[in-house]
Amino acid sequence: MAGRPRKPTALKIRDGDFQKDPQRQNHNEPTPETGIPGCPDHLPELAQEEWNRVCHELNSMGVLTLIERGALEQYCRTYAEWRMAAADLDANGRYTFNASGSRVENPAGKSLRSLSALCHKFLCEFGMTPASRTRLHIEKETQRDEAEEQIFGVA
Repeated sequence: MAGRPRKPTALKIRDGDFQKDPQRQNHNEPTPETGIPGCPDHLPELAQEEWNRVCHELNSMGVLTLIERGALEQYCRTYAEWRMAAADLDANGRYTFNASGSRVENPAGKSLRSLSALCHKFLCEFGMTPASRTRLHIEKETQRDEAEEQIFGVA
């Protein structure tokens, strides 16, 4: 499928895409329940740590729903593998020697590059890169001052 990925309706509404042509809106698009999905027990420790960190961040941004559990699991597992490949590369260096004594690239380097690309794709999907965040428009709740409410009444 060529071209950029489709934009969810919730983001189109936040961006004001339907102001000129409201008939373009898909009124039948499902709206998943918001909240933090439970962390799968079978994830490795590094992946569980990333799960907790990322879920907290995404929930505070207001973009996390329960249905993203599978994609989050894939991202966290990929992140944990990326961290292990980075540790291997740090410990053993970029180059190793094979059985014949020739200097070859450490296989962890290739893994690190491919895992980095996968992690970046997941980060973009969740709006966790500076460029992908520019496409998110989240309305923030305004906090009313208690004194203001006493003077002007509750809105």
